[in-house]
Amino acid sequence: MLIKEKTKLESVHEEVKFLHTLKVKNTRNGLAYALKAVCEFAKWDYGEVWIPSEEATVLEISPVWYVNSSIDSATVNALEMFRFCSEGFVMPPNVGLPGRVWLSQQAEWIPNLSTQSESYFLRNKIAKACGVKTGLGIPLFVNHEFEAVLTFFKTI
Repeated sequence: MLIKEKTKLESVHEEVKFLHTLKVKNTRNGLAYALKAVCEFAKWDYGEVWIPSEEATVLEISPVWYVNSSIDSATVNALEMFRFCSEGFVMPPNVGLPGRVWLSQQAEWIPNLSTQSESYFLRNKIAKACGVKTGLGIPLFVNHEFEAVLTFFKTI
């Protein structure tokens, strides 16, 4: 089991390196491109963007998101429901996956969301209902300035 976890962690590091190679600008098109590229490269099923509010006190979910086109329609529907249910959330620093990534400015990987408490992963019940199993949050910097948190999820 330890070898499997180490391999997954190495894969996460490769995904972060790949993201750094992308020349992303904090625009809808740039963010959409980054989500699509990472989801397709790393086989993530779904990606979303969390951006600071105007006051920069919380993260809000961006209108930019991506569902990998290679997955079946039932999974696409479940991930669309996950997205819809997530729209009412805001994440203060250190709260939820996006909030922790925002505060630490480090990537965070959660191999099994179902084992996490709702206080640790706020969308725990929604994730379980929609079949979301694994999550990864990555901070996005433009010119060394924090811009957003990209989060990716797998259903298997």
